[in-house]
Amino acid sequence: MSGADSSTGLSGYRGLLLAVAAGVLIVLLVLGLLGFGGVGGVVGLLGFLVYGVIWLALLAFVLWLFYRLVVAVERIAGAQERIAAAQNPRSRSDEN
Repeated sequence: MSGADSSTGLSGYRGLLLAVAAGVLIVLLVLGLLGFGGVGGVVGLLGFLVYGVIWLALLAFVLWLFYRLVVAVERIAGAQERIAAAQNPRSRSDEN
């Protein structure tokens, strides 16, 4: 049978392959930052740029999570106000 079927081949090891590729990339970047790269400064510069982009992506993700938290709290507060208003309707004598 050929490897065209999605249940066979390397598709079952996708997570492992990604982990190995990430590990190799991290090792190369660390070696490049320490000056052991084959091309020297270029590998170090690329490693530094990738490192910076990863930190910016993490920062953006954390800020997005905080934004989602604020939106969720606002929605909960609005729902509680609607529930309280429905449970305690004001009469006309209370408004005067």
